[in-house]
Amino acid sequence: MNILLGAPVWYGNRPFKRTIEELYKLGLDYFELSLDYPLPDCMEEAERGEIKELLEEFGLKIAFHSPLDISVMHPRDEIADASMTVLSRCMEFSAEFMPLSPYYNLHLHPKVSTYKLDDVREEIKQKGLGRWLEITKMASEFGILVSVENDLVPFEWSDLIFEALSLSSSSDVYFTFDIGHAIMAEVTQPKSRIKTKDGMYLDYLKRWIDKCGDKIRVVHLHDCSLTEKQDHLSIGSGELDFDAVFEVLNGTNCKYIVIETFWRNKEKEEMTYEEMRKNVEFCKSYL
Repeated sequence: MNILLGAPVWYGNRPFKRTIEELYKLGLDYFELSLDYPLPDCMEEAERGEIKELLEEFGLKIAFHSPLDISVMHPRDEIADASMTVLSRCMEFSAEFMPLSPYYNLHLHPKVSTYKLDDVREEIKQKGLGRWLEITKMASEFGILVSVENDLVPFEWSDLIFEALSLSSSSDVYFTFDIGHAIMAEVTQPKSRIKTKDGMYLDYLKRWIDKCGDKIRVVHLHDCSLTEKQDHLSIGSGELDFDAVFEVLNGTNCKYIVIETFWRNKEKEEMTYEEMRKNVEFCKSYL
């Protein structure tokens, strides 16, 4: 598998210069920068230039994760309109780093409590698909590649993603497959029939791949505790069988893997660079 390995970076990882230097020492190929508030507006021109220089010096790439504090598919037009304004600024910012930026990652499903209702879900989908056409047009104008990530939403409720991808014949639209989201979206359902002892969680991964495998460009990889219902754990700290996980991922067109591990263990102790080094070495043994 000819795949580039990356790590997540967010506002709390400042100073960014030191973080980039540490990631380079770990042998990573790129990082995915989350543009949550106050990014990107708070980043002055001098800091942008410094990051570009470091990327070129180290031969690293930079991808972007759209802000989690916006909701471009929200059914309330006032919220969606404001979110689209922020999205436009974020996409414009990411375009400044071309050609060092391989993709712009974003979520679609709005965090609306009534989403579980069939009629509400259908209304959101129809309104959202109109927004999606605006988003892809905007991305095309900025010359950036968009990759849509699956949310903590069950497979059966994810038609918004499936139809958005089917509307996009362009090669500039791809899918980010978060394996933890795919599993936890089912595990946390009250009527879930998941069997944690015999690897049935792999079926949840396989059906996403069967549906979107040819569009999968990016994978967000992390361990999960099926008993504690926690994801984004350091690899080896949960209960996933990564021999089986990587075998499943071999059936995709994945080009980028983000080792999206926020926690060292089930007690949610924060990741360290040493722990990330172990994760990087582990992943490289499969690539």
